[in-house]
Amino acid sequence: MKIGIRDGCIREPWETAFATAARIGYDGLELEIGANHEETLLWSDEGRLKLAEIVKASGIEIASFCAGVCWAISPASPDPAVRERIGRILTSACTYAAQLGVQWILVPVTPGEENEDHGVATARWIEGMAAVAPLAADLGVVLCLENVGRGVGKSAGELAYMVDSIASPGVGVYYDMGNAVAFGNDPVQEIRDLGNRIGEVHVKDRNGDLLGEGVVPIADCLAALREIGYDGYLVLETPPTDDPVAAATANLNYLRALV
Repeated sequence: MKIGIRDGCIREPWETAFATAARIGYDGLELEIGANHEETLLWSDEGRLKLAEIVKASGIEIASFCAGVCWAISPASPDPAVRERIGRILTSACTYAAQLGVQWILVPVTPGEENEDHGVATARWIEGMAAVAPLAADLGVVLCLENVGRGVGKSAGELAYMVDSIASPGVGVYYDMGNAVAFGNDPVQEIRDLGNRIGEVHVKDRNGDLLGEGVVPIADCLAALREIGYDGYLVLETPPTDDPVAAATANLNYLRALV
């Protein structure tokens, strides 16, 4: 398994974050596609060329993209214009991912209106992802739905239902073991239940800044991932603390020892 880390855990701009992650010993960096995505290197031809040069010079790779923009522009929104807009953004993200050799795009399963019917929000998510899935599949990119737990996609069963309903190689699961524990779910069993639907994995603890200080059964989760034949990225989504480099180094050493 390869080990990556989110750009927010390094707390540096992309121009230097890759070199820092490489120096610490990571295999890849996960890049945020947030509400300010149009201002990033990713959203222009010139910027993507520069990003490709930065990545190549670092010697590591882009582990994945994270479409955090879904928190501001949700596929579950009751407004058709909002749903159309996020569809365009995800379509662009798939295209840019393919250009940069990125296979996985984390898509947090965000809610629509507060107190809205759960089934309606789920149906909107399925419809929205099904619309982008053919392009993703053609490009060799996978939109991976993450269990962020705000009413939709909170459990392995719900994620499996959504992915199976779309039934496309362009849609899978991005599993977060720390989130699962926070929701009261058993991450070991959920990993087994999701099986080969899992495209990528977030590793973080709960009730502790550093891996191993909290309550997430990380070693047992890794064993379950091996059971299902998972050999992809483990991406750290850990607190940067007051010293991001020291925290990222300690967390990498902890996880490397388990892997």
